[in-house]
Amino acid sequence: MIRKAERIDSSSANTVVQVGSVRFGHDPFPVIAGPCVIESEAQINETAEAVAAAGGAMLRAGTSVAGASPYEFRGLGSEGLKMLRTAGDAVGLAVVTQVIEPAGIPEASELADMIEIGAGNMQNFELLRAIGQQERPVLLKRGPSATIDEWLWAAEYILAEGNDNVVLCERGIRTFADGDTLDISSVPIVKERTHLPVIVLPSHSAGSRARVVPLALAAQGVGADGLAVEVHPTPESALVNAIGQLAVSEFAHLMEALGINRMRKAIDLVDRDIVRLLSRRRDLALQIGRVKAERGMSVRSPAREAELVAVIREEAVLQGLDPEQAEAVFQVILAGSRAEQRRLRSTGEL
Repeated sequence: MIRKAERIDSSSANTVVQVGSVRFGHDPFPVIAGPCVIESEAQINETAEAVAAAGGAMLRAGTSVAGASPYEFRGLGSEGLKMLRTAGDAVGLAVVTQVIEPAGIPEASELADMIEIGAGNMQNFELLRAIGQQERPVLLKRGPSATIDEWLWAAEYILAEGNDNVVLCERGIRTFADGDTLDISSVPIVKERTHLPVIVLPSHSAGSRARVVPLALAAQGVGADGLAVEVHPTPESALVNAIGQLAVSEFAHLMEALGINRMRKAIDLVDRDIVRLLSRRRDLALQIGRVKAERGMSVRSPAREAELVAVIREEAVLQGLDPEQAEAVFQVILAGSRAEQRRLRSTGEL
């Protein structure tokens, strides 16, 4: 159905979209952050510093926005875009902003590192085609009433024009709830069907700042390729989406939580590798134990154990570890190996 956006078979390579030094679909959970809309130079500069200090990967802010009401604050336009570029450069972050009509593409392509298509424009096919004809990476939000198929077809309009650098963004859909509901289940579904990176923006569907953090952690848990979150120095006074933007301190706590989870996952992988290696070592030790039994040799070989312990201590020093602790671990392993060999000898299995 989807010529480029849909994965035809499991061997299809996943697309990695690079924006500055950030690689969506490759880097471990990059986070885009910034205010919903730029309100002043001081606001965007303060937010940029907070995003960079907490470990954010990119700076995002609206410069020209299409709100639900014609009376909402619409952004600072070109001046806001220049402020965004300056703020990003000052802290060393790539920047992304929304374009709401084709006429805004040239300036956004010149000053922003990535162009965002808002949820309300997901099926603005003229805009999608125009975006597809330029080279800037694109962040495509899912529309609040769009099915997954419609979302992928929207991406196809961009891909068909030659721009393959598309990142999909789940930001919530219409349900029976008051306001939008984050469709967290769309992440694994879309990742099964497309090779494009998928990130999550919980700020507009959370319903309150208190829910943004658990939804962000859920996005990480279901395998999203990254996160976008709105941050404001004083969210209670924000001109747009006051209830969904995190305060600077809240964003810092979120980044800490995301980092701890990421490190725990890495430790889990290392621990599994250690268990696999222990299993392999046990099998090899039992093979040697079988030969010893056949030759009538003792289970324990003090000279060999002393030689092994010396090697372990030397390697521990080279790796920056405490040799005493390393030896203690291997004494436990050796004791377990001897006990297993004696048990199998007593049962006639060796």
